[in-house]
Amino acid sequence: MVCTRVIFLSLLAMSAGVYGQSIPLALESVPTHLALDRPTTETKAGVDLTYTVSLKNARNQNVNAPVDLKVEVQTPGGTKTVMIPKGQSSASFTWKCAGSGVVQLTVRAGRLRPATALVLVTPQRQTAMTMHALAAQHVTVHHTSPPALGHPPGANLGAAIGIHPAGGAAAAAPPPPPPVAAMPTPIQAKKLQLFIEPRPVYGSAVDHAWQANISVAAMDDQGALAPVANDVSVHLDASYGKLSKSDFVLQAGQVSNFSNPVLLTADRAGLSHVDAVSSLGAVAPMDVDYLQPLPTQLRLSVSSPVLAGTGASTASVQVCLLDDSGGVTSAEDDVPVVLHAQGELAAQSVSIAKGTPCSADLSWSGSAGAATITAEASGLKPDTRTVTFPSFPWYLIWLAGAGGLIGAIVASKSDDLFAKNWWSHTWRSLVLGTVLGAVFYLFARFGAVVIPKSVPVDLTKIPAVSGVGAILLGFVGGLLGRKLWGIGGGNTEEAGAEA
Repeated sequence: MVCTRVIFLSLLAMSAGVYGQSIPLALESVPTHLALDRPTTETKAGVDLTYTVSLKNARNQNVNAPVDLKVEVQTPGGTKTVMIPKGQSSASFTWKCAGSGVVQLTVRAGRLRPATALVLVTPQRQTAMTMHALAAQHVTVHHTSPPALGHPPGANLGAAIGIHPAGGAAAAAPPPPPPVAAMPTPIQAKKLQLFIEPRPVYGSAVDHAWQANISVAAMDDQGALAPVANDVSVHLDASYGKLSKSDFVLQAGQVSNFSNPVLLTADRAGLSHVDAVSSLGAVAPMDVDYLQPLPTQLRLSVSSPVLAGTGASTASVQVCLLDDSGGVTSAEDDVPVVLHAQGELAAQSVSIAKGTPCSADLSWSGSAGAATITAEASGLKPDTRTVTFPSFPWYLIWLAGAGGLIGAIVASKSDDLFAKNWWSHTWRSLVLGTVLGAVFYLFARFGAVVIPKSVPVDLTKIPAVSGVGAILLGFVGGLLGRKLWGIGGGNTEEAGAEA
């Protein structure tokens, strides 16, 4: 059991390394494409439909608009404008289609990748069952009146009362029944048509996921939408990709499964072939293109420089591939990137592996002040970033001297601490402790001090570039510096004897 768990965790870690590669946080907050909340739906002509258009990042997560974003909605009836306010991730709009059929909506905004949706619109007409009921209501039957008393059932009532009871003229014969209206021929579905939304399918280079919605619609011989008379079983098959379900049923009276499409998911770019068969016969197959946008530019991501104990500052550098829309993408081959920077780079070049959007992190060190770094690759637009490396806070040395003074006071073993003659005996030791605290701090920052094993102090655990760390290192220097470096006069008695 333990062995199985170890193997599972190892495989999970390997999978995370391949498919869960991190991208810079700055790129995760950048919108790259639009999305509609209902990729496919079914409605009737003249009914208002409400859609929500959202901004998505490279991980297909909602992100806020950096500015007021104008979105154009293209419908069969014309184009309308929707505004996504700054700081919001989505906006809603209403649309109505007057005609029937399968129509497409498209939303666009600048260089962002657009989104599309399919709408199956059925006409506002009565179903075949309703037309049958209406036809039956127009048939009038005149011979079902109860027979007259004394006459056998089924006798014609008009013949029985041919002579008027008052002895008058014979009653007029009833008019003949009108002819029964011919039943209208119900519209029946004869075939199914396959629909895939969207086409082509653009995936995420970060999550390695491509998704499409598969729907079918029932039609008559002329290609008009028609409900199925009986339950119709449908079986789907894809040459590549995973279907959320392979089989479903169109219930009698249904026109499509647009309101509940089948989801097709793939984990790499390529071409898939979708087939469908049903109890109405075979369905014309369709191809699905899983596309990965080609990289057109480089994007440098540089973290905020962190001051090191040596006085230099270090930043982390990462290079990513972007497409025309500004979204992270990947290439089919390794992409070598050459770096030019002021300061010191851990390497002068990096490689973005095929199928991955970003390079590994690279260390960049520099002295105080502004510095520039540039990334270049063949056939791609280069990118340049400028950062400011912070200067070393020299006040930390004064704090270290104060810590050395405290250490020298603690190291003093005089019984008359702070007595009248105490200062005259120990001032030299305090001054020396202050100097040793500052010097010890400088040596410790560069790792040039070795503490004996008998001393329970781990200098690597003390942050050298913080105020508290400087005081602690100075304190260690004032307390132990004279002993470590063999400087005489280490206590008050010796100072008093010398006096």
